[in-house]
Amino acid sequence: MRILLLIIFPLVSFTQDVAIGYWKDYLAYNQVTDLAVVNEKTYCIAQGGVFYYDNEDNSINRISKINGLTENQAEKISFDEISNTILISYENCNIDLIQDNEVINIPDIKRKEISGLKKINNIYFKNNLAYLSCSFGVVVLDLIKKEIKDTYKIGENGIYLAINQTTIIEEDIYVATNQGLYYSETNNQFLSDYTQWTKDTFFTDSTLINARFINIGVFNDLLISIVDGQKDYLLIKNQSWEKLIDYGFERPELNISTNNIYVTDSNSISIINSNLQENSITSFSNAYTCEEKRENEIWIADKTDGLLKYINGVETERYQVNSPVSNKIYSLEFFSNKLFINHGGHMNFSVNMLNNEGASFYKNLTWKNLDFFDLNRARDIVAVASTDNAEYYASWYNGISKMEDETHIIKYGYQNTGGILDTTFYSNNRIQISDLVIDDNNNLWGLNSQVNKPLFVKKSDDSWFSFSINQNIDGLYFDELLIDNSNYKWGVMHQRGLFVYNDNNTIENSLDDEYKILNTTIGNGNLPSINIRTIEKDIDGEIWIGSDQGIAVIYSPELAFSGYNFDAQQILIQEGEYGQYLLSSEKINCIEIDGANRKWIGTENAGLFLLSEDGTEEVLHFTKENSPIFSNKIIDICINHDNGEVFIGTDLGLMSYRSDATIGEIKQNETFVFPNPVKENYRGNIAINKLVRDARVKITDINGNLVYETIANGGQANWNGMNYNNERVGTGVYLVFSTDENGYEKAVSKILFIK
Repeated sequence: MRILLLIIFPLVSFTQDVAIGYWKDYLAYNQVTDLAVVNEKTYCIAQGGVFYYDNEDNSINRISKINGLTENQAEKISFDEISNTILISYENCNIDLIQDNEVINIPDIKRKEISGLKKINNIYFKNNLAYLSCSFGVVVLDLIKKEIKDTYKIGENGIYLAINQTTIIEEDIYVATNQGLYYSETNNQFLSDYTQWTKDTFFTDSTLINARFINIGVFNDLLISIVDGQKDYLLIKNQSWEKLIDYGFERPELNISTNNIYVTDSNSISIINSNLQENSITSFSNAYTCEEKRENEIWIADKTDGLLKYINGVETERYQVNSPVSNKIYSLEFFSNKLFINHGGHMNFSVNMLNNEGASFYKNLTWKNLDFFDLNRARDIVAVASTDNAEYYASWYNGISKMEDETHIIKYGYQNTGGILDTTFYSNNRIQISDLVIDDNNNLWGLNSQVNKPLFVKKSDDSWFSFSINQNIDGLYFDELLIDNSNYKWGVMHQRGLFVYNDNNTIENSLDDEYKILNTTIGNGNLPSINIRTIEKDIDGEIWIGSDQGIAVIYSPELAFSGYNFDAQQILIQEGEYGQYLLSSEKINCIEIDGANRKWIGTENAGLFLLSEDGTEEVLHFTKENSPIFSNKIIDICINHDNGEVFIGTDLGLMSYRSDATIGEIKQNETFVFPNPVKENYRGNIAINKLVRDARVKITDINGNLVYETIANGGQANWNGMNYNNERVGTGVYLVFSTDENGYEKAVSKILFIK
């Protein structure tokens, strides 16, 4: 059992900079699938995340692994009023209890080795116990002792059944299974023995005895259940089970209050009162469940429309969180003060995902989405590039869509590019664009898979050209493209190494072009593996290569066509008494360069690394075990170089980390200090930003006494508020001096410090 303090983040705090070394989540929160009313708060599960709406101050507040939860893939949530406990269960069957603003983790089910499916289907509370209906039985959790009390395995002849829901009526406990209803006495000390359970056979329709029962509960001292059949029935038990109402349910969810029975099913909610009279609300898009807060007021979890509030059957409020449309991430981009999530994509290149979610982008504190229809029927978006106030979206299926101010302008394909954007050899309508890059002349370059001329360019005058690298086009898939300081084009070929192409700055004349295909052979690339997964150019122009066998660097890419050796080199690091190549046992998914020329490395299974400029030192290593990071599988990384925020795309969603480096300024102008003033309760680093690269920075008190001295990380210096004696400085004004682009020292900022 682990106990953590829960720190609530109001939604507004996510519109502000966080301190250096702190995290933010950018999860999707709008597909609400479960909820729990907790006094004046309504807690919601949405795409694996948790948030709540506070009815007292009208705020929306997020809860995630960043501020106290154990996991991120939340699946069920429920509230026990007697013990004042919120219980959250996760996809992997981990459990968090929230009591008195503390999170208590109960990992027993998660850790338990169970053959077959392991899943928590429902949560039911009674007498300070939580009955967890699971795919393998019922787990009883003591909410006071915060420990597993018992496990009931139920089924005939020792064949244990999945339990869909549990309830207690008077002295009996009932469970709904896929093969009928079972019951026993609650005071039976041997409920873990399947022989102590009896199948309920008291039905007016005997064909239902072995039916699949989805839900069960108690209303007005009578049992209520939903049976799944050719036609679904809501049953009620007097002496025997009788059909109360028949339905054609798709996905029924039973909720029972003191006043009513609620059956939520996609586009409708049926409400049955104490006289067993039925009313219904039929205005929903994709309702999953509901809960009564008070008489005639219900809250609804709708996967399409978010959190809804209804009073007397009429919608009065609708709450949607400012967030991305989805947690699916194929790639990330940050430019023009705008963050993009391209939702993808394809599955290992050969199979399209057929994803219509397009791309989400974040600007001016607001998330928006451009989907399949916004992009003029373009799906599987894998990249975006921008020039001349236009954005170009690369589709792995439908070519390139051009947008201006969120308005579609044109979709480029085979017909309107003169055949430059060719279709794949096996299809007359599929165009697989893998990446887009803008060069220094505002030309749009890209890669197109399984065609004869895969490298293409749209010049700024809207003329199109394409170039061959003479490869067998069957299975010729491309990934990333970059343009180096010599204007050479470097591209990743899936499981075929790299290519480098030189158009000799004469795009229209292909006769003077040259290219090379790089592989693992010495003198012909010396790549660590033929399976290259990412490439990135650093501030010095070196090309960093990520493969399924670690990192390599091409230190002199300008020599690619010189006749001299420019082979990739792996970095030898010391591990104890032995040397080994950098991250050679890891699959590298992405590389990003920060303002200090350090390397952020995202891996398939080992989390996120920050390496020194030359890669020989590990500065940071974040994993899901030692940090708030959502997953050890890092899909992509991008950086806001103005403030050092590192955006981290994982297979479980997007988050960010505020690093201590920014891009250095060419000329020293006005600086930015965050936070300023430094209040008495602040204990993080103080960032002095917008300095020239690697400036020497001195901090003095108002009398000129030196307090601290450091070198900027790129364009940002960092001060922990301590003097040379490791004491927190006193209240007062402190002066910041920095060397400018000519090496001269001058005052650039003042910091008000409150002790």
